[in-house]
Amino acid sequence: MSSLILHNTNLDVSYIQFNMTGSKSISQRALIIHSLMGLPLEIKGLSDSEDTLVLLKALSSSDYNVNVQYSGTALRFLLTLFAYRNQVVILTGQKTLLNRPIESLIKALNSLGAQIIKKHNKIHIEKSNFHGGVVNFDEIESSQFISSLLLIAPYLKDGLTLNLPSKYNSKSYVTLTASMMLQCGARLISNNSSIKVLPGSYVKGILDIESDWTSASYLFVSFLFSDLKTIRIRSFSNNSLQPDSIVADFFAILGIKTTNNNNNLILEKINNVSIPNKIEWNFENNGDLFPAIIVACVGLRINLLATGIHTLAYKESNRIVSMTTELKKFNCIFSIEQQSVYMDSSMSNSTMQKNIINIDTYQDHRIALSIAPLVLLNWDLKILNFEIVNKSYPNFWLDLVKFGVKIKKH
Repeated sequence: MSSLILHNTNLDVSYIQFNMTGSKSISQRALIIHSLMGLPLEIKGLSDSEDTLVLLKALSSSDYNVNVQYSGTALRFLLTLFAYRNQVVILTGQKTLLNRPIESLIKALNSLGAQIIKKHNKIHIEKSNFHGGVVNFDEIESSQFISSLLLIAPYLKDGLTLNLPSKYNSKSYVTLTASMMLQCGARLISNNSSIKVLPGSYVKGILDIESDWTSASYLFVSFLFSDLKTIRIRSFSNNSLQPDSIVADFFAILGIKTTNNNNNLILEKINNVSIPNKIEWNFENNGDLFPAIIVACVGLRINLLATGIHTLAYKESNRIVSMTTELKKFNCIFSIEQQSVYMDSSMSNSTMQKNIINIDTYQDHRIALSIAPLVLLNWDLKILNFEIVNKSYPNFWLDLVKFGVKIKKH
């Protein structure tokens, strides 16, 4: 297995600029909208993540067998799109992907006339009589089920009504989907328990995609641990639709001021900020920020109570188990409940380190992305299967080097 050895050189750098790729979430939704409209799939600012490239390739292909590799978003979005288009397709992917929740979406699509069967590590989509109507969800394992259905809904003859539980995780990403649909001309009526999409079509596409806030969270962590006073990250909208833009609020607690100057994020460290000993944070709508935030707390030896995290068990890895297992290597102590994790990081101290710490990434990009910045606090790290970051942030290792990290392939 390939790995990287990370070592901090304490490089004396006063200022760095980063150019980030487009938002993965916005890119994937934009591709579905453009595909439905018959518009070009070359969109300014499109994410260069593997997840996005997998979706782009599938939308540009007429193959009978479509391999989505590790991309849960591509699987869920394509499943609904192919069913609507009455395409006969077999969707495949890595075994770990097909073990993630998908049955509820298949059930919903079949209730709308689709003919979809999951057999072992393949999903068979057959010709059907797909139509609009009403779908009731008593429980939602992934908000992407909802987004997948919403994106194609304007093209259904009878429209689509989704009756939803009043509370479910990552609801903010459904709001992102609905906002993009409205911008593109779809008609929606929604309240706390349902979303109704009226029949019609999209009338305009997406012109430009801002950079990815979730990926930026790892630069926030790296900046926090570095000796730098300011950095610049391009390019972000003043009024971002991305739910994970809330990460700036978290790091403000830790003394990082974030301003937007002509679509550039300027991060500055504020002197004499009183850092709390304990933070409580609800990840119900921002589960992808859990890795970056918990690592920030490890680095500053802040105790963290993380709530609203149960859906993290259904990510690329069981992210609750993966993160807590790896962070125990930094002398953190955990108490894990069904809906929460409490971390005591008071014993986390790089001066106690004697050997290189091996980091298992569990085929999960966010494990590598979040833990690697701890090297800036003088922990020497060995990141196993380091290429996994390509799933969302292909340039991450090059960006980490800018902070003065020495990287050696092993």
